[in-house]
Amino acid sequence: MKKKISVVIFIILAVMLSAADLSPSAQVIQNNSMAGYNVIKDSAMLKWGTDHGMVLYEINKQCDSCMDVLEVALDPSGNFNIFIVAVERWSNPGAASSNMGIITDWLGGADFYTIFTMECDWAMIEYEYNKQASASGAY
Repeated sequence: MKKKISVVIFIILAVMLSAADLSPSAQVIQNNSMAGYNVIKDSAMLKWGTDHGMVLYEINKQCDSCMDVLEVALDPSGNFNIFIVAVERWSNPGAASSNMGIITDWLGGADFYTIFTMECDWAMIEYEYNKQASASGAY
């Protein structure tokens, strides 16, 4: 019985420790655009304060959504216009015009990673994009 309890405790600790890392998407953004990563991190810290577990969860959620929505929106079969509308809708208060400027610069040849500096809710952009893209093909 003691051995089983030790195994269960070990498994729980292993899961907890492995979950306390940046996701691969967050690592990509952190390694390639510290400015973009800091925008996401600062937003998560503002939202969750000293709840470090939730800050990490929010960073990972935002970074994963960012990478996922960019992958589908930039695919030739994707719909970039739906992405633009979603960014306008889910930009942080007062940030829509600067986000549109970032996209314009980005489309004009600016570094790919500047897109990560947009102040927005990437999870909601991904949700909105998927909802609208699905609906656009339904009729």
